[in-house]
Amino acid sequence: MYRSVDFDGTILDCNQYYVVRMGYNTLNEVVGQSILDHTTDECREEMIGMLTAWRDTSMIPISKQTQLKTREGEVVTVMRTMRKKYKDDVVIGIDTELRDMAGIKKIQNIYNISARDDYEDPHIMRRSVDYMGTIVACSQSYLNNLGYEKDEVIGISLYEHTAPRSQGNLHANMENWRAGYRDKAVIWMRRKDGSEFPTMLTSTDEKDDKGMIVGRTVALVPIDPSDAPSPKKD
Repeated sequence: MYRSVDFDGTILDCNQYYVVRMGYNTLNEVVGQSILDHTTDECREEMIGMLTAWRDTSMIPISKQTQLKTREGEVVTVMRTMRKKYKDDVVIGIDTELRDMAGIKKIQNIYNISARDDYEDPHIMRRSVDYMGTIVACSQSYLNNLGYEKDEVIGISLYEHTAPRSQGNLHANMENWRAGYRDKAVIWMRRKDGSEFPTMLTSTDEKDDKGMIVGRTVALVPIDPSDAPSPKKD
């Protein structure tokens, strides 16, 4: 789901999935509403504080699980990832991606990570993603190395934790994987505090009960920075 809001929290635009999931029939019924109308009472104070901080500092809040309220009062748990909304190079609001955690739970059940004795390893960072690259599970070592809590990680794009210098490399690696190639790759990771470090990425496929590949689990092993290739210069 996607929605765009101004600095007051008024919805400027959204995609059709957001319209339907929130229980409406048309885009016009949603545009002009406040996002507080779509926020549960438990999350209302947090949302107001976030909007205030955004107006005052333009700092991008970290991705986080939160709750939406549909037109009929259903509570929908989502992972919220935010971006600055621009018009003619001027920031005019917030673009937000909202991933429904119910769908992620279904994928977690397919992967059944909790039943794997070898998933947790203090020397290996593991994360499992769906076909599009949404993180559906990760190891404690992954959280410890990057400085996040689990509810800040599950449901976001894997690119959120990738250093800018490696995002192109990781995109190519994902595309190669979708094409059937299982390549290793040196990927620089970015911690919550902004620091970066290199890892060696290897992957294994995740399959559903029909044997179809629905995602992958990667092992990220930290390596010596001197062993990591320098980023290409234009």
